[in-house]
Amino acid sequence: MSSGIVKSSESIFVPVRGLRYHVRSWGRKDAPKLFLLHGWMDCSASFQFTVDALSRDWNVLAPDWRGYGLTQWAGTDTYWFPEFLADLEHLLDHFQADVPVNLVAHSFGAGVACVYAGVRPQRVAGLFNIDGFGSRDFQPEGAPARWAHFLKLVREGKRFGHYASFAALEQRLHKQFPRVSAPRIAWLARHLAREDGHGGIAMLSDPSHATNYGTHFSNRLDDSMACWRAITAPVLWLIARDGSPRRRVADLSDGRLEQRLACYRTRKEVWLDDTGHMVHLERPEELARLIEDFFPGTTAGDKAVAA
Repeated sequence: MSSGIVKSSESIFVPVRGLRYHVRSWGRKDAPKLFLLHGWMDCSASFQFTVDALSRDWNVLAPDWRGYGLTQWAGTDTYWFPEFLADLEHLLDHFQADVPVNLVAHSFGAGVACVYAGVRPQRVAGLFNIDGFGSRDFQPEGAPARWAHFLKLVREGKRFGHYASFAALEQRLHKQFPRVSAPRIAWLARHLAREDGHGGIAMLSDPSHATNYGTHFSNRLDDSMACWRAITAPVLWLIARDGSPRRRVADLSDGRLEQRLACYRTRKEVWLDDTGHMVHLERPEELARLIEDFFPGTTAGDKAVAA
């Protein structure tokens, strides 16, 4: 079954703070740049279908975060949020040092991008947040138990499940993302994993990412919200109704979602019905249209609702 790939990409490898970073690049180098940042347990290749649907001439640059895809592993027990923030600045300085950048970021990648846009407001021309809401609102009284669990995870180590074949991995991905078509699942599987040389399939991601504890604990919600309030660039926040708001009821209900939204003084909201968290895989054509409507010339403060 054809994956429907239209636009080819090339791999660029950049030294970033002691790691060999992989950046996927589409389009002419002299075209306007658009940076795409993937989320937790994902990779840059999953933006392929969104890039295919873009109608304008862009140089799209999408890094694999440290420990993901074809980027080098850090070789540590866990990954900390500030490391990604520093990596992003290094990458932006490498590819577009003198001009404010256009950022499109999904989930965890949006968490990094939104903090960065508040810390370096002069560096960001526009920010498109795809279903990213920052870290969970951990309460201080739960810290001893959380850190004890973290130490347990570090002591025991973490390993991904073994897959006998790409078909087995595709089956798991389809169960996790039931709205994503089979050809796209097959494409994603072959960029999330590789043959292990022993007849099985090994994930490309560093197993230390699997717990996600380090990134959560080193990114306090109150700190993130303070950074969000400092953003000056136009922000479009795309919210999938069946994505984060439904999956994270424990910390995005009872007015807490609205509290987070209110931090963005320059935001425009677009709500997508009948859409899960992986918007760029489920509805890439609509996402591409919204991206190109937003860059450039957004009007701050507007709100929109899309069915």
